[in-house]
Amino acid sequence: MSQAPNLVSPAIDHDRIQALLSLGYVQEHFLRYVEGGDNYGWISVEDEQGCEAELYVEFEPDLLRIAIENLTGPAPDNGFTDHRHFIFKLAAGSAGGCEILFQPVEVDEQGRDKLDTFPLADQPVAIQEAGLEWLSALESYLRTRDEELTQLKADLPPDMILNVLGSLDSLKELKDEFETLAASMGCDTYRLDEQFSELEHDDRMPRSYRICMDRTEPSMTEQDWEGIEQHTATAYFIVPRIYSERTRLSISMATASCLAHLIDKRMITAAKIETAGLAHGLERWRTLVGEMVNAIGQQDRKTMLLALYKMFVRKPISHENKLYTCGMQHLGLPDFVIVLDEDEGGSEGAQWESVARFEAAFLTTFGVEGGGEVLKPYPGRPDFGYELGDIKHNPFGYTQVG
Repeated sequence: MSQAPNLVSPAIDHDRIQALLSLGYVQEHFLRYVEGGDNYGWISVEDEQGCEAELYVEFEPDLLRIAIENLTGPAPDNGFTDHRHFIFKLAAGSAGGCEILFQPVEVDEQGRDKLDTFPLADQPVAIQEAGLEWLSALESYLRTRDEELTQLKADLPPDMILNVLGSLDSLKELKDEFETLAASMGCDTYRLDEQFSELEHDDRMPRSYRICMDRTEPSMTEQDWEGIEQHTATAYFIVPRIYSERTRLSISMATASCLAHLIDKRMITAAKIETAGLAHGLERWRTLVGEMVNAIGQQDRKTMLLALYKMFVRKPISHENKLYTCGMQHLGLPDFVIVLDEDEGGSEGAQWESVARFEAAFLTTFGVEGGGEVLKPYPGRPDFGYELGDIKHNPFGYTQVG
């Protein structure tokens, strides 16, 4: 019997597979899975006849696996007809080669292959053509998603947004005071957002501050609410992009110092961290910043970190039988999740208990205090999480406590 023509090699090569594995979409949404997700998924593509088909796709750092149910396609020589799996794998070493394999059946419940794989080039021409067709369909899908991701990233909101209110006739002095101090602390990209800042009363602010007020340690006073109700100016200070985990901590410290400076100069009457949805009363801001500054002077890392944690992290937030935090990205960390028993739900007792558990987990993460809680990546992409493009999105994902 004559060998099947070697149709695969010239059509699928190392560079083509590497280019797909290197796409930003693949890197961020399938390889890293910083939120604890799996490295596979189902996607909808069109076949050559324009009919929609469901592809199972598995991504690993060195391979792409495509699987499709074999309803009408050609059967392999080795007799199995239920599924077709095509594996496009970069070869080990520096030669820049690749392996293109065919596996005719599914993996078992543990994810192990039921049968060996076979070189795709040894299969009938129809099987080889099917492999090429589905790789091309996947390629088109991924490149479209990558273009969408690139555009989304170009339009992402700032990584840090501070909102302040005041009774001002001009934003210039506020802008100069904040930006000059921020620049002196190495945050020279911290800017007043002139597009959204305005010299007029914003009717939405009272409700926004009531929603965002810290309920763990309430601190809003009648004077704070009066300042919010009577404000004549709304200002937003932003840091567009923060690339380093350590830089995030420094920027949070700088934000706290700049905020205290504005409070001391009586330039603002209210403040909240927009990217955490968290507001404190002015005296509470001043107290926490004072604790941070004193702790730095005394080299008390635990107290300094706790002050930042209380300023920038909202907790607990309830979703079904889960409690979670929001704002840990400001400190370069994943947010925390506690999964409760179904009958506990979001009970008040469980919520108060979670406050101490979140704080202990935070200190454990920074290594300043041992904790009895087990910390592990939260399994799967949480349905309560903030998506990329949301101002509260945490790029570091989530850590499960307990």
